[in-house]
Amino acid sequence: MNSKKMDIGSKDIISNLPDALLGHVLSFLPTTEAASTSVLAKRWRYLLAFVPTLDLDNMIYDRPKMGRRKRLEIRKSFKLFVDRVLALQGNAPLKKFSLRCKIGSDPSRVNGWVLKVLERGVVEFDLYIASEYEYPLPPEVLMTKTLVRLKLAGTDEFTVDVGEVFLPKLKTLHLTAISFGDEGGPPFAKLISACLALEELAMIKMMWDYWEFCSVSNPFLKRVTIDCENIDENPKSVSFDTPNLVYLEFTDTVAVKYPKVNFDSLVEASIGLRMTPDQVFDARDLVNSHHGYKRCKGANAADFMMGICNVKTMYLSSEALEVLTFCCKKAIPVFNNLIHLTVETDERVDWESLPILLKNCPNLETLIFEGLHYGDLNQCFDKDYSFKDTNECYGDQGDTCQCKPWYGTPVWLSSSPVKILKVLKFGQISSYKDDMERQTDLIEHFLESMPNLEQVILYYDTTFDDDLKIVSTQLQMLEKIASTKCEIQVISDNISYSFTVYSSSSTSGLNFFKDTFPV
Repeated sequence: MNSKKMDIGSKDIISNLPDALLGHVLSFLPTTEAASTSVLAKRWRYLLAFVPTLDLDNMIYDRPKMGRRKRLEIRKSFKLFVDRVLALQGNAPLKKFSLRCKIGSDPSRVNGWVLKVLERGVVEFDLYIASEYEYPLPPEVLMTKTLVRLKLAGTDEFTVDVGEVFLPKLKTLHLTAISFGDEGGPPFAKLISACLALEELAMIKMMWDYWEFCSVSNPFLKRVTIDCENIDENPKSVSFDTPNLVYLEFTDTVAVKYPKVNFDSLVEASIGLRMTPDQVFDARDLVNSHHGYKRCKGANAADFMMGICNVKTMYLSSEALEVLTFCCKKAIPVFNNLIHLTVETDERVDWESLPILLKNCPNLETLIFEGLHYGDLNQCFDKDYSFKDTNECYGDQGDTCQCKPWYGTPVWLSSSPVKILKVLKFGQISSYKDDMERQTDLIEHFLESMPNLEQVILYYDTTFDDDLKIVSTQLQMLEKIASTKCEIQVISDNISYSFTVYSSSSTSGLNFFKDTFPV
């Protein structure tokens, strides 16, 4: 072998890279691991000074089973480590600072770190504080002109007092499990409206700061995720003035009113509205329901639903489906643009609002069910509202009840534009003893009634090969189907096999069965 080639191959090419480039490489590691490279060689000793991203976390080492003394030692060594890293880097520009820290009653050291990185022009700031004592966020954080991304998270003792706000470049704001102080009026609304470049907002595991009036108002927002934790009260008023919003994920107790809902540009929405426990108890009282008591008191989601009616893609939780039944004092709006709808189902929730919703989706192409559970209407009512546990019972309109998740045969089935029907978690068993039979009956009902179906996909939650064969055989033996060009697949990821059943153009129904094949 040529000795010249050997010399070239034996050189430490990585160590000869520029300091700035090596610092960039080390920025992809947690800072403690990046610091450990200093022992590799003299060349690496001070490279940490050139790392533009600091990722510091003492939570992974601070565990109760270690004992109090060991935990105190870890916290002390962590503080010394952070001090040394910040001293080594001096005033060099900093791109990202991430700190996860459990602190005691004195936050002064943590605040010193925070103020230091703010002075260095940090662009992304991620702070998680766990404390048994109140920890107020240093007000300087909300007055940082270089911040583009701000993420604050922690325990309820982590508080943010919104006084002066100057975040001219902030585009992303994530808030998780923190509390707002009372300074300067409704702090959340004030913070959001003051961020004039804000495009993405996430508010997780939090509560609206003022129950009388809650507002999200910002003309630049494009994505909003809100998950409010309070479930015992209905907010008095919730407003959205976000004309450029494209994506909304909203989970909250349904409000008394929605005076302003401006979603002019909304394309996709995931809705998890829910009633309070007391409202749920009243709403699920079947006797009251069939005597005409169908509106929960003190809540109305009608204006909110009207505000999102232009969406193209929508997800509804099972609780939101129930809100449509009991908490809409106006008719469910028409969703002319909706082409993709996903509905979560629950065995405690009936589908009374679903036929109306689907009837008001004239251009719907894809319908997805997460499970096929629904409130047990097998215990039907005859004309005197007495229970009859039979498949040949009479509903309150005097028509034969088919014991489906709705009364009678809804019009939306026979006129449905849906081309693709998917069922996730098919076969997932609830508390009903005949749950699998109920689900299969529903699929057969869809196939027999929906004239435009082109594809039905059942994602079967089973670990048994024979289960797939049984279901597929049942579908194959259907006497009639509404669409003669429908393809049906029964798929299980656990088994990695797929069954496909095709309909023929004749009236004999499904007469071709394709053998199993690996996915």
